[in-house]
Amino acid sequence: MWQSLLTILSSPETWAFAAVGFIAQVFDGALGMGFGAISSAVLAAVGVPREIASASVNGAKLFTGSASGISHFLMRNIDPRMLLVLSITGVLGGVAGATLLTRSFAQWIGIAISLYLLAAGVFIVWRATHTLPNRASSRAQIGVGFAGGLLEATSGVWGPLVTSNLVALGANPRHVVGTGAVAETFVAAAVFGLLVSHIGFEKLSGIALGLLCGALIAAPFAAYLARRVSVRPFTIAVGLLVIATSLLRLARDLSVLSPG
Repeated sequence: MWQSLLTILSSPETWAFAAVGFIAQVFDGALGMGFGAISSAVLAAVGVPREIASASVNGAKLFTGSASGISHFLMRNIDPRMLLVLSITGVLGGVAGATLLTRSFAQWIGIAISLYLLAAGVFIVWRATHTLPNRASSRAQIGVGFAGGLLEATSGVWGPLVTSNLVALGANPRHVVGTGAVAETFVAAAVFGLLVSHIGFEKLSGIALGLLCGALIAAPFAAYLARRVSVRPFTIAVGLLVIATSLLRLARDLSVLSPG
């Protein structure tokens, strides 16, 4: 076992993905999204199957989410009530999404979600310059949490849907980022367990370990950024990141469906 671990750690591929994990976690910890979106996009670009990519990303999130959660807790970025709602509904959505992942229409679900997120990102940028009431009620959080869990399982992505919607509804971006990071860890555990039971541990590679190493180093720095950045530029950054990752994922999914 130790020999296999040393072989993986000595691979240039592992450390290339460690750099990806570092950059992705800086976005994720500071803006509440980015780790799954960036990591999944890179894995898809190198031809990793969707279910293996999702399992690898969610496996790394078990550790990165814990490290990020501790950092956010110390920075007082957590809303306890929101955490409870997002965790329960997110796990339920994750279970449903993991089941759908093996079906042939999972690709079409990803395209529909990317289009929705693109519209949400545009709205967030617009909202940053307007004053609207906080409508992030518990009922709204239930729907957002379930949808986020579904997306986490099918695409390895949580933040672009959960963070974008809650910020768009008027919740404090700092609390949304910190609380979402902790809730995502519980969802990732459920999704990882289900997918690994289906595909087996042997299909996971050093990619997951590389993502994990880079992200763990970045987690404390990202949580510090979440506390220091002011609300308006924070909200604009969230919206722009949603737009960028949505376009990237949409282009990827459409290229896979293209007969050429």
